[in-house]
Amino acid sequence: MSENIYVIGNWKMNKHLHEVTDFFDQFNISLHDMFASDNSANIEIGVAPAAIHLPQLSDATNFSLVAQNIASEENGAYTGEISASMVAEYSRYVLVGHSERRMFFNESNDILIKKIMLAYKYNLIPIFCFGENLENREKGDYLSIIKQQIEKVIFPVFSSSVFLNQTLIVAYEPVWAIGTGKHASPEQISEVHDYARNLLIDNIGNIKGSVPILYGGSCNSQNAKSILEQKNVNGLLIGGASLDVDHFTKIIQIAHGLS
Repeated sequence: MSENIYVIGNWKMNKHLHEVTDFFDQFNISLHDMFASDNSANIEIGVAPAAIHLPQLSDATNFSLVAQNIASEENGAYTGEISASMVAEYSRYVLVGHSERRMFFNESNDILIKKIMLAYKYNLIPIFCFGENLENREKGDYLSIIKQQIEKVIFPVFSSSVFLNQTLIVAYEPVWAIGTGKHASPEQISEVHDYARNLLIDNIGNIKGSVPILYGGSCNSQNAKSILEQKNVNGLLIGGASLDVDHFTKIIQIAHGLS
């Protein structure tokens, strides 16, 4: 099991600078007592703002910055892209393989492999996202899809001794439960997390420590506790609920109560 509970908010393409400032003013007030407690270190809070806001938030002490994306190339004539080395000046983590990047930007497994390798080169910790769509779920072949996603991206990276003992975080995001009003049950979440844990243990021997497995489906303050209580759930990757400071801080407080 992972020692920490992770609570990471993915803001996607939302919030202007004044909204970001207002959010964290309230965030720090709401969580003041928790940050002052002895066991607040057991909670790793991350926020993934729009890339343009990373510099303004780089001095934050109560949470870590997460980049939503990095380029698959190191540098060069790639208009609009942001390199891993640029992101690493501000961020600790980076999302790789999010379903929206796969869907809207046609990111292939080869591209994801390159991104993870570049993340490691510049000391970023990748949060690799995987998960099935509704068709996969209804057909009952969701575990084979998940196995394929992990095998084709994570296994090639860690087959190289260059990446010996690198830190990895993975996040299960059932695409059918993101922004659809559908929710994965704790039992469904537990099944996939247990499967992913065993898959990693059985096939990769050179990952540093136990890999945290986050849940990245629709999560809110009503279902956070039941999700976090599952054996192989080490945290949450939160979308819409993280945009509201009251909802986000409530989820963090729930996680803190379980730490």
